[in-house]
Amino acid sequence: MTAARRRGRRAIALGILTDVGLVLGGAIALAALVVIAKDNSGIGFDTPSYWYAGRHVIEGAPLYQPDPYSTLGLYTYQPVFAQLFVPLALLPEVLVAWVWRVTGVLCLRYIVGSWKATIISCAFLPVLTELSISNVTLQIAAVLVFALRDKRGAYLLPWAAALKFGPVLIVPYLWFRRPETRRPLIVGALVFLAACLVSFILAPRLWADYVDMLRFQNVTELSGMQVIHLIPSGGGIDFIARFGLAALVAVVAAIVNRDWLAYAAASITCPVLAFSRFAPLVGLWRFRPVGWPGSRRSAEPAPACQPEAQPQWPSA
Repeated sequence: MTAARRRGRRAIALGILTDVGLVLGGAIALAALVVIAKDNSGIGFDTPSYWYAGRHVIEGAPLYQPDPYSTLGLYTYQPVFAQLFVPLALLPEVLVAWVWRVTGVLCLRYIVGSWKATIISCAFLPVLTELSISNVTLQIAAVLVFALRDKRGAYLLPWAAALKFGPVLIVPYLWFRRPETRRPLIVGALVFLAACLVSFILAPRLWADYVDMLRFQNVTELSGMQVIHLIPSGGGIDFIARFGLAALVAVVAAIVNRDWLAYAAASITCPVLAFSRFAPLVGLWRFRPVGWPGSRRSAEPAPACQPEAQPQWPSA
């Protein structure tokens, strides 16, 4: 069989799989949209945490509660994010929930690279679960992709790392493999620290309460229908174990120069690992080597006597 015929068969197979994925992903997405809209008008599970946090800042109410992670409306991020959410907290909760969900869809589109891939990725159930509960998972994944594609994304990386901690694992990869990101990383970290300092000056008690909340959650047993444990006995120990394993993967990624591996380690590492946290893995499609089916240069024959191409970002 000639090389041209093999490429033709692969192209036909890819076309069939794409069509099946579009039908399946589109149908599941439409069904999920109906279910989400009927469930408390689509407010979601995590968006109320951000909205109520902003309301509590406005009203001077306590920001943190001694409740387990699975509690609806529980806020566990730094006070600075609640303070930044105040303008949105002035809007109706249901409007904020749907705006936040739309940003999740846009981030998903950026992660996978096209609207076709966005529809197909909806067949991956963690994606629809994430869009349903409306956490910050897809937004953070978009920041990681941005940081890997453009040095300007490194300005945002410290903010993403403060939210879920896992994104910090991509810093060694960028620092050693992308030297041009060092200055944005430092500037971004300084800007975030300055914002935290202003936040502390405005409301020092909130930061003391934040530390108390971390102590409480550190010894609280993880719970929830979708929660995945390595060590079920305590949230803090389980997170440390998972973070350590992911850190090893991130180090390997920096050594062997594999950005997809660094992205995978950073995107799914977070304090509580749930089923929906695997949603960013659909972004691995963007890291396929040039020459794979679907990349614009896939039909170009490799030059003779040239070393094998390393994985690169294909044009989207």
